[in-house]
Parts: sequence; C-alpha cells; structure tokens
Amino acid sequence: MAEISEPLENYLKEIYELEELKGHARVSDLILIFGVSPGTISSALAKLERMNLVARKDRKINLTEEGRKLAEKLIRAHRLSERLLTDIIGIDWVRAHEIAHRLEHVWPDDVLERLDEILGRPRTCPHGRPIPGRVGKVEGVKLSEARPGKYRVVMIIREEEWVIRRALELGLFPGKEVRVIDKGKIEVDGKVHEIENALAEQVLVNGTE
Repeated sequence: MAEISEPLENYLKEIYELEELKGHARVSDLILIFGVSPGTISSALAKLERMNLVARKDRKINLTEEGRKLAEKLIRAHRLSERLLTDIIGIDWVRAHEIAHRLEHVWPDDVLERLDEILGRPRTCPHGRPIPGRVGKVEGVKLSEARPGKYRVVMIIREEEWVIRRALELGLFPGKEVRVIDKGKIEVDGKVHEIENALAEQVLVNGTE
C-alpha cells in the first residue's frame, strides 16, 4: 500500500469513531467534523477508496479490513499518548488531547508497544474511550437522557475540545459519581451545576443503584 498522508489518516480515525458510535459515517458527518467543503471530503474519500481503506454504499462510509487495522493503530497511539501525558507527565486533559493528535502519527510500533507496557496496558484513555481490542461495547446512557438519581461517569463520547474542557471544569471524570437532580441540573462532589444539553449528550453514565 502507498504511504498515507497525515490528513488522510485523520479521516480514517474519524470514520472509525463514527462507526463506533452509529455503525457508519456519512459525508455530512465529515463535513461537520472537519469544516471543509463536500468536494474536499469527496476527494479524500476517493483517495482512500483507491487505497482500499474505505468502502461506500448507499451513502454510508465504512472502513475496509485494512482501513480498520490502520485506524485502530492510530486510535491506540492517540489514547496511549493521552495516558502518558496525563498519568505520567501530569498535563491536563485539553492540552494532552491536542499533543496526542501530533504524537499518534509518529510512534514506531516497537516504541508504542513499550509505552503500552510501561503504562500497564490501560483499558481506556483518560476520557474512558476504549483502547482498541481491550474493551467490548461500552454500555450506558447519555447524561441528557438519564432520569433523576445517582450515576457514575463511564466515558466522554466525543473528544471535541469544548466538550473535554467543559467536562474537566465540572469534574466529569470516568468513575466519578454524579447525581441527576433534574434535566439540565446535576450534583458533583456536593456542588450543584447547570449542564447544557449539548454537553450532557456527550457524557455516558451508568446507574449506581
């Protein structure tokens, strides 16, 4: 296979994550994520198709077996990089996510394997998103859909900067207990917060009772 550029690798990652969330990607999803024109998306997808990394059918976009292998390597590198930056170096979620975007493209396989070993082979990134191959389907309900009661944060669904920044401000870490008081109102560590629906849509929780 011809060497793939970093921008095309980013498309593979996003398609992988969209597949995780809803089984496939669409051009409209990629336009929203990357903020580029439909023509730019179509050109990128055509290149990925020629490389046998994606397949399109009925306007749905999915990774081929080869595309999934490459995407999983990138996702693994990104999530392990975040673990290194937060757990070992002590960098906050937002900056770690930004730096991991650059590191994911440069780790040699042997170095990434050594990093994984040093980190104790974690099951998830700091935001609760699974390291490929280590966790099955993540179960839970979106915080926006949770009824009043006690829950535990499982995962931040989309790692957009504003999402992880706001989740960090509210203390919505994986494993953190949160009480839903009413729609748009939660309690974390004894403090009551108003939470916008757009953020609540991106926080996966499980009941504790």
